[in-house]
Amino acid sequence: MNVTTQTNRLLSIDLARGMAVFFMIAVHTLEVFASQEVKSSLFGQIIEFLGGPPAAPVFMTLMGFSFLYSGKSDLKPKLLRGFKIFLSGYVLNILRGVIPFSLATNLKLDVVKTFPIEKFNEYMILTTVDILQFAGIALMIMAIIQALNVDKYLVLLSAFVISMISPFLWGIKLGIPIIDQVLELFWGDQPIAFSFIANKIAFPVFPWLTFPLLGMFLGETVKNSNDSNRILKHFGIAGILVILIGVAISYDNYQYHFNDYYHSRQGAMLFMCGFVLFWLYLSKLILDNLPENRLFNLLFRWSKGVTNIYFVQWIIIIWSIALFGINSSSLSFTILLILIFTALSHYTNEFIIHRQKMINKAVE
Repeated sequence: MNVTTQTNRLLSIDLARGMAVFFMIAVHTLEVFASQEVKSSLFGQIIEFLGGPPAAPVFMTLMGFSFLYSGKSDLKPKLLRGFKIFLSGYVLNILRGVIPFSLATNLKLDVVKTFPIEKFNEYMILTTVDILQFAGIALMIMAIIQALNVDKYLVLLSAFVISMISPFLWGIKLGIPIIDQVLELFWGDQPIAFSFIANKIAFPVFPWLTFPLLGMFLGETVKNSNDSNRILKHFGIAGILVILIGVAISYDNYQYHFNDYYHSRQGAMLFMCGFVLFWLYLSKLILDNLPENRLFNLLFRWSKGVTNIYFVQWIIIIWSIALFGINSSSLSFTILLILIFTALSHYTNEFIIHRQKMINKAVE
């Protein structure tokens, strides 16, 4: 395999997503297990950053990017795929949340004493909105946009408008329980501020839809270009400019704009969008200047198994709380856990891939 060869899915995209997989596992492990001292250390701050702009925003942007390369099949199967991913978010809530929480409380484990019980119950955990619920909704929205053949510049404008107006929508309710439950998915805001759970609505559609729409614009631009190298370079330059604009806007009130990350305001959204653009170009530079190696191949595999790994790493991490407690691990032990959870997630993903191949062979 020649890493400088452009395929239907640019390898730089797979590299960026593969790196994001590792950053995701690292930051989740840090947030759940590391002591406050470790979180506040240089190591903790680096992991927090790597688990920020280079992780979820990259995932969501690349989801929009890859969507343009998935072919123009009928609308119905794409809507169905989005709905399945949406439902899988609640399946994950049960496996990583409802079941271990119920067991811990019924068995009266010591770790339960650290929970803010006044905020925690099985229903709250079940209805938590995480990235899979958002991804499912985003896929359905992108399918509709593609079916309507919306101009790519209108898509980009929509991404910008969403990033700007979202803070004015957060928390709006109509007082009708069922409707409010649906509205939570789009602009809910229920801070919890407990350890690794900053907000019950971790990925509201507003503002996170900004990233898949940005990805659709980038994907359409690259797909229709005769020189992807030049386009990606332009993305990198544009990214630096947008980063500077985001920093300038946020400078006088950093806390306001960066908020709780999941509810980032205007300056932070511009910063993260700019960072994603620059990160994609940086990934391309890495591939252009370094020879093929095992690390690249590993990251490519992680990129293709991102959904499996996301599921697995969360289940492993949350069920491990009974063994290691919450936010009590030293620096060395936190690093060890990151490596262990990464390895377990990798080999579980390999097992799933192998099993799927065997099933496909049997069907044939």
